[in-house]
Amino acid sequence: MESSIPTSEATPKQPKQNYTPPLTKSITPTATPEVEALFLYSRGLNLFRAEKFIESVNAFSTLIKRMPNLAIAYKSRAAAYYHMEKFELAKKDIEQALLLDVDLGGAYLYLGLIHKKEGDIELAQKNLQMAVNLIHPIRETEELRIAESALGNLNK
Repeated sequence: MESSIPTSEATPKQPKQNYTPPLTKSITPTATPEVEALFLYSRGLNLFRAEKFIESVNAFSTLIKRMPNLAIAYKSRAAAYYHMEKFELAKKDIEQALLLDVDLGGAYLYLGLIHKKEGDIELAQKNLQMAVNLIHPIRETEELRIAESALGNLNK
């Protein structure tokens, strides 16, 4: 009686064929939006620190076009506008930043500084106090120092 179970001898081996993958286009890796955003934010911040406010505004504007829901980009552009004494543009950006993130302490800082420049001490005090309460003492040391100093010097 013959077995019906196939054995390796019963199945002829197929010769190996060389596999050639299909031709595809070369894919060039591109930066992810987060990496690009980080680059643009860092660039804008470095320009701001170098007091190149027009260039800083341009960098933050590019970032805002790419990521229109990034509150810190609006706050940072507002800071540059503040130093350029374009207070209405700064206020508009601060308003947008606070719509996106109501707890963004730096936005209250610049709003308070604008109110101080405009002579509205009561609103300046309210916003500067909010900034002091919300600004992170380690990550945002410089903004906290500015807010505390401005709050302490309101009536001077």
